[in-house]
Amino acid sequence: MSFETTALLLTWVAIVLLALVVSGLVRQVHQLTQGPRTRDLGLRAGTPAPALDVVRAEPGQATLLLFLSEDCPVCHDVFQEALGLRGAPATRAIFAEEPIGGDPPANIAVLSRQAELFTAYQVPATPYGVIIGADGRVRTAEPVGSIRGLHALVTDAGGRLHGDAELDPSTR
Repeated sequence: MSFETTALLLTWVAIVLLALVVSGLVRQVHQLTQGPRTRDLGLRAGTPAPALDVVRAEPGQATLLLFLSEDCPVCHDVFQEALGLRGAPATRAIFAEEPIGGDPPANIAVLSRQAELFTAYQVPATPYGVIIGADGRVRTAEPVGSIRGLHALVTDAGGRLHGDAELDPSTR
């Protein structure tokens, strides 16, 4: 077999392998562009909220659970923003290990070393928010991901942000 024939065969093998790789990547991109499968994350709306006594949910009103991690940079931003919210539902910051440093806030109950709550609420990643309705059932369970996500979650719970001002619709 001549050098040219060998080179031609190797070129065709490389083209076939490249086509297989590209096909696999196209399939993965297609799956990713189908949108997030939030219905597969966390508890479904309407499910009775687990461990209401542990999270100390406020009877007769909505309670916002924020699942956070000390190692998560976005969690720090979401936590700091939650500290400044007035008119938000009763809020609980829940950590699997140690909480984010600093003095305990007056307007948010901080629950540390609560890994079992992460399991009970099927938290896939942090930051993650759950709204428990006045009836003790999950109203919303979704990744927060940013300060805007926190604002949308609080607004969904019927809260107002920063006093009496409504959230600017452009930030949703």
